Amino acid sequence: MIISSMSTSANIPAYILCGGKSSRMGSEKGLVKFQEKQFIHHIINVLKKITNFVFLVTENQEYLSFELELLKDNYKGKGPLGGIQTALNHTLNKKALILSCDIPLITVDALNTLLQNTKSDAEISFATADENWHPLVGIYAKSLLPVMENDIENDRLKLIDFIKKHRYQEIEIADSKSLTNINSPEELKQLEQIK
Repeated sequence: MIISSMSTSANIPAYILCGGKSSRMGSEKGLVKFQEKQFIHHIINVLKKITNFVFLVTENQEYLSFELELLKDNYKGKGPLGGIQTALNHTLNKKALILSCDIPLITVDALNTLLQNTKSDAEISFATADENWHPLVGIYAKSLLPVMENDIENDRLKLIDFIKKHRYQEIEIADSKSLTNINSPEELKQLEQIK
């Protein structure tokens, strides 16, 4: 069974994991500028075209300027798994869309492909391109919370290991460029030269 497209996606809550200061980037990744706008600005603009509910997982007050609700991590310093737990704990929905903050090229088409092809029985559905996994462009089920919290409390924090323990679905995204995550000033410079 496939989740119906836009009628469902308009109601799915989206959470952007803003993380913290990136050692490689030298600053808060979501606030780095690309094409004169911060990464997070590009992502929010895309999300607002597909959902009415967008939240930021961060306690950095600099993000208040985006006029979205900020959620503090329930488990501090636990990486992406901790951020996903915060999102799933917050949502009242059965599933939530989870994105990282370093994907300024993400597109409506890429997210719609993910949403429209997600199987209802998949606990985790995420984007893939060129055989690479992109688990932080994914849809996670709230029912994962008990196992997730147990893993976090026992410092089993590798997201890929967590995914492999559950019913997961890989969804191929044709436009691999839209999933590009920027981790360093060098990668940002390369991206700016291409665009």
